[in-house]
Parts: sequence; structure tokens; C-alpha cells
Amino acid sequence: MRYYFICNWKMYPSSFGKARALLADYNKFFTPTKKENWINKKIVVCPSAPFFQLFDEKRTHTIKLGSQNIFWKSTGNYTGQISARMAKDFGVEYVIIGHSELRANGDTDILVNLKIKEALKYYITPIVCVGHKDYLRETLNVLNDFSSDEVNKMIFAYEPIEAIGTNNPEDPEKVEKAVRQIKKLIYQRFRKKLFVRMFGLGGNKNNIPKPAILYGGSVNLQNYKKFLSIPDLSGFVVGRESLNPSNIKEIALGFDNSHETR
Repeated sequence: MRYYFICNWKMYPSSFGKARALLADYNKFFTPTKKENWINKKIVVCPSAPFFQLFDEKRTHTIKLGSQNIFWKSTGNYTGQISARMAKDFGVEYVIIGHSELRANGDTDILVNLKIKEALKYYITPIVCVGHKDYLRETLNVLNDFSSDEVNKMIFAYEPIEAIGTNNPEDPEKVEKAVRQIKKLIYQRFRKKLFVRMFGLGGNKNNIPKPAILYGGSVNLQNYKKFLSIPDLSGFVVGRESLNPSNIKEIALGFDNSHETR
């Protein structure tokens, strides 16, 4: 199983110098030693766009570059926007789409899907956030607009709005229920297509997608262990805590060790 730790810096730090220092700390903690194995763990750092080039030039190979957002078109007269094409040219491999802070500022379900399509077009992995209002409806909106193969190239993040930036994470039992329901919804959405293939009409019999499902919402070093026993949880989206790379490393290693012993 592969685990993902999405480090959303949001609009921090406040200067290029501070970003460079923070990246140096990330490089220090995530340059692997002989005793550490990061093959099944992805550390994805999503800085503000002005810091893309810094990451493209200076990061260790275990750190993947992500974007906090992209625009829904590749080019055009759109002042202040960043396209997937631009992000890809800076080495971006992942992008957060549908975050509640962006949905609150106008990102509709239609725009979310258009952004996902742009990301996939440029071979960037979409991290699709659900939980702004109704996480099941928001998930189904995505599933209805994409193929099984496309959904398999996504990551879903359950991020209940009441837990975002509040220092009050969701109850682990509710997170477990949400992960289970998202997984069930994906299965139900693509089950009919699977049955058609099973009766010899072509296609892959194992074509039900199994994207990674993460949790995000006030995750930190003090509370992350509460979520480690959740089946099928593949990691976290971390906001404020991502400014402390030593804590991110401890969370990643603790998560992995816990899942290995189940």
C-alpha cells in the first residue's frame, strides 16, 4: 500500500528567504538514510506558486512538488491564474483541487471537474477534496464525469469543513465512516461496467478503481495517532503542521509502522 502526506503550506511562509530555509529543513529530514525506506511513502509539498522554481531546483528526490490550485484552462487572458501546463513545466506532479477554502470563494462542482480534467491532461495527479458541504454528493459529482481509469489516477481527500483550520479534527469514527462510504460509492458507481465486462463484452475484469483516500482537517503530531487504525486510510492532508517538517516525518513513519503491524 502506498501512503501520501500532502503538505499544504497555504500562504506561508511570508518570504522567499523563509521558504528557502523551510525547504532546507525538509531536505534535511527527508533525505533518506540507509535505515529509512520511503519507497511506499509520498511526501508532497504544496507551496505557493512563487516558490515553485525554488523547489524545482533545490528539493531532495523524496519530496514531490504539488500545487495548491490550478486554473481550468491551459492558456488565455486570465489575469492572475496558473495553468496546469505552467505548473507542470516547474515540475509539479500533484495538485489540490476542490479545497473548501476555494469552494467557498467560487469553485463550483463544474469548475472542480474542469480543473481535474486539466490536471489529468498534463499528467498531474489531482488531490480531490470533498467535505465542503456534502462529501458523498461531491464525490459522486466527480465519479459521474470520469472513467474508471481516470478515477484511478486521482487521490480523494475527505476534509470536513468544520475541521479545516480550527484545531478541532473530525472524530475518528466519522472519518472511518466517510472513508468506507467513499470507497463504497466508487464501487457502486463502476460495478455495472464491471458486470458487462465479466460477461465477455471486452475490457478489464478488475476495472473498479481504487484511488487512495486521505483525511485532512487539523491533523498534527498530537492527534494523528487517533486515525491510524482506520482501514483503507492512505495518509493525510496537513496544513499548519506542514510548516514543521520534523513533525511530518514522525507522522509519516508512525503511520507506516502502524499499518504494517495490522
